[in-house]
Parts: sequence; C-alpha cells; structure tokens
Amino acid sequence: MIIVCKKRNYFARENWHSPCLCHCTNEQIEFSKKLTHLEREVCHEIAVATFALFASYAQAQIEPRATGIGLRGSYWDMNSAPDRIVITDYQRYHAVEGGGAGGWISFFSRTSENWFMEFNLGAISREIESVSRFDGQDTRVMTVVPVLLGMRYHLFSPQSRSNIRPYVAFGAGPYWFADIFVHEEYWDKEEVTINSKLKAGGYAGGGLDFMLTSWFGLNLDVKYHFVDFNSNSDFSGYEYGLGLQFMWGKYRPGRRN
Repeated sequence: MIIVCKKRNYFARENWHSPCLCHCTNEQIEFSKKLTHLEREVCHEIAVATFALFASYAQAQIEPRATGIGLRGSYWDMNSAPDRIVITDYQRYHAVEGGGAGGWISFFSRTSENWFMEFNLGAISREIESVSRFDGQDTRVMTVVPVLLGMRYHLFSPQSRSNIRPYVAFGAGPYWFADIFVHEEYWDKEEVTINSKLKAGGYAGGGLDFMLTSWFGLNLDVKYHFVDFNSNSDFSGYEYGLGLQFMWGKYRPGRRN
C-alpha cells in the first residue's frame, strides 16, 4: 500500500511499516493510516446510502396520473455533423462542427391504460461558423423547429403503481429548417438573411420516466428522427434528451386498451 505523508505530500513506502521519505514519526504515519481507512468508510457509507435511496424510490408506490407536461434539453446528432464536436479557433475565424443542442416542451395525455398521445415542440440550434473582422462579424447558425404529434406506449400497467415507467414512442410532423446568416458592422448596420424550408418527417424511440412523486419526475429518452422519412438525410439522426415532467389529473381504471 502506498501512503501519502501529510507533512510534505511525499509518498511513503508500499507498507505502513516502511520509513517515510521525509522522516515522519510513527505517530504521524499511523494517523495517516487511520485517516485513509476513515475516508474509505465514509465513501462506502455514502455509496450504500445512495443505493438504498434509489432502491426505496424504485419500490415506491406512485399514484398514476392522466395528463402531463415535460421540459427537457437535448443533443441532436445529425448525419451531416461529424462524429465528434470540432472547434476551430484561428485568429478571426471561429467554427463549431457538431450536432445541435436545444430544448423541447411536450404535452401528453392518457388515451387508455398504457397509451398516451403526445405533442412535442422543439427548437434546436447549431452554430456553423463565426468570422470576426476589424469592422464587424459574420455568423451563420442553423435552427430546426420540429412540431410533432405521436403516441407513447408504457410497458408497465398503471395498476402496478411503479415509479419507474419505461416506454416506446413514435410520431410524425413538419420540421422547419432555417439557415440564418448575420452580417454585423460595428459602426453601421446589421443584416440578417434567413433561408428556410419545411420538410416532413417522423421519429421513433423510447424513454424512461422516473417519478419522484405522483406529480413530479425525471425523464430520459432517445429518439431517431427520419427527416424526409429518409434515414440517410443530412438532417436525420439520433437525439438524446434529459428533463423534468409534471403530471396532474386522476387515472380512471375503467379505461382499457
């Protein structure tokens, strides 16, 4: 075992009985040994408490609700983007190559025991490049606004009252794309050029609701967007989201699939 001398931050030997390089006393080394054991015990207790808290929530009986609204952030990895985020910063030229980031608001309502109808409105932006000049700056940004209607199927029955609720989802709708170019002159004017186009598309994916109470929970999901209903489209790709959701309304067990 390697220990650290608290006196000068030197490493001692591989066992507690070896002399310290900075000639610490046996009492100082023994104190360091006890401190290390204490740190391990504290970390172990924290890990056990965290697991117990998660397990208690996982076994909690949560009353199912009928309607909800969700807010989440996401990262959209489009086919046209590189496999990794590349940032170029050279003199007056600045460019970011990667997927788009943004946010969503979702509304969903139970239509039967396991089915929900969902409406999703998103706004995803991606900076293409930014060039600084002595008299101004040019910036190009691409923005995507999807308006999607779909269905969500929960794999667990609401009668289980589980607070862990996995689901699969699918839907379709229009995707509005805007290529925005901003030409700014510090002492004169600013020009904004927007080239937009509307494309149809769809999505499929799944997620997990982790309810902390009957009305509040966390949401994690993954979707694949088929822009132009073509997986090879430059704008198609996986989207990863994480957010919050709020629910209300009583579940009526009389509704059946």
